[in-house]
Amino acid sequence: MDDYGNELPAMTRQQVNERLDKGSERMAAIERDLKAATQELQELKQQLADLLEFFAAMKGAFKVLNWVGKVSRPLAYIAMLGGALMGFWTAVKAGGAR
Repeated sequence: MDDYGNELPAMTRQQVNERLDKGSERMAAIERDLKAATQELQELKQQLADLLEFFAAMKGAFKVLNWVGKVSRPLAYIAMLGGALMGFWTAVKAGGAR
């Protein structure tokens, strides 16, 4: 009888050993699966860290491109002004202002 008053089936020593062996095999399989899952999680963690590093680098690159864009607009205006002045100077020099 067990602690609750239920009658337990009578088992031989061989049956108990077989049951314990099956339990050991099951536990070993669980431990193997757990080890494989832990390894996969570590790989995933590394991949996510690499991905986050890439996004941080891209964020920095976009900041630089934004700065270049902000600087390029005034530089384009200056270049256009320079081109207009050169065209005007060429026209005056060639006698186009008669």
